[in-house]
Amino acid sequence: MEQEAYKEDMEYKKFQLKKLVQELDKKTAVDGHSTTLVTVIIPPSTPISEISELIRQEISTAARIKSRTTRKHVQTALSSIQSRLRYWHKVPKNGLIIYAGITQEGKLEYYEVVPPKPVKIKKYLCDAKFDTSVLKEMLQEKDKYGIILLERDEATIGLLDGTHVEVIKELTGYVPSKHSKGGQSARRFERLIEIAYHDFLKKVGEEANKIFLQMDIKGLIVGGPGFAKEEFIDGNYLDYRLREKIIGIVTTQYLSEEGLREALEEAKELIRDSRYAKEREIYEELMSLSIRSPELVAYGFREVNNALDQGKVDKLVIVEDLKGKIIRIYCKNVDIDPIETMVTSDIEINKMKERAKKICSKYQSEPVIEVVSEDVVDYLFEKAKKTGAKVEFISPEGEIHDMFRSAFKGIAAILRYA
Repeated sequence: MEQEAYKEDMEYKKFQLKKLVQELDKKTAVDGHSTTLVTVIIPPSTPISEISELIRQEISTAARIKSRTTRKHVQTALSSIQSRLRYWHKVPKNGLIIYAGITQEGKLEYYEVVPPKPVKIKKYLCDAKFDTSVLKEMLQEKDKYGIILLERDEATIGLLDGTHVEVIKELTGYVPSKHSKGGQSARRFERLIEIAYHDFLKKVGEEANKIFLQMDIKGLIVGGPGFAKEEFIDGNYLDYRLREKIIGIVTTQYLSEEGLREALEEAKELIRDSRYAKEREIYEELMSLSIRSPELVAYGFREVNNALDQGKVDKLVIVEDLKGKIIRIYCKNVDIDPIETMVTSDIEINKMKERAKKICSKYQSEPVIEVVSEDVVDYLFEKAKKTGAKVEFISPEGEIHDMFRSAFKGIAAILRYA
């Protein structure tokens, strides 16, 4: 139970970090081009005194910048780092990344980030944008699985990258059908067929070697409708390094993109720790429950929010890229329950204002509209934590995200009871 809570908390921290990176990437120097935004990347075990000395030297160097405005902005950023470093006795075990500078909003912004994994480089950079490349690399879904599907004269080479499935290459060859006549000519013809078949499998192996040896794949799945998949593996057409990564052979009815998804479904036990398999399992659980016991599934903001207020939610599922504010509407000096709703634009807010006016006019009262939260995901996550509900996130990439958004409006919950 504690381990589940830890994993859930880590997923949420990862989600929050993704949001921060997106925000940092939008920020530029106040004029859009001067090199005044400072990024400092500090590896673990680096003495704080060493970083303080670096900043002190950079402040001295900045004094020689010719542009008075640029000089002032750089010195302001560096001075903010210098003053904040005094609060650190030592660098955290994963290192520390600091971002500071006067952004396009015209104000000094300062961020300290303890990365999710140890940083391996030390870096000081003054640029028109913050350098978030190290964090982006850490946040990438690392699990990649190669997929090779074969028939006698067709093949599909594909990749599962995190939650994204794609066709990398489709191959065709000319392997004639078996000759129906007997005699010596038939035997000669069969030899030619075998040579053509061997050449095609060799071609598939060469392409797969070229593609997958350049990638850090976690495993390789080989499949297809007939016997070509076994003959491909037995014939040593793959490089030995890829052969060692084969995690399973599956039978599929199709090739191409449809075949890749079929192969992943057949291999779901082999890749059960992948993000793709976990998200698909969550989606299928929701769909199955919606058919068998629809009263145990809530979806959309209003239904899920009400269920959270009543403590009925066992598992909350949200897409990571869900955007929206939470507003609360009530009538001044009138004892009726307030309305909480999610809005994604000013147009929706104006519609809610008009609706509130109509409701409150019945009581000869004025409507009051408050912004409860600027972020719907944060709002729902905090409610879920208070009631002991588990939280699962659906990543923005891949087909599960699109299907979940379409079916459940990006928010769903499995309930403990109806």
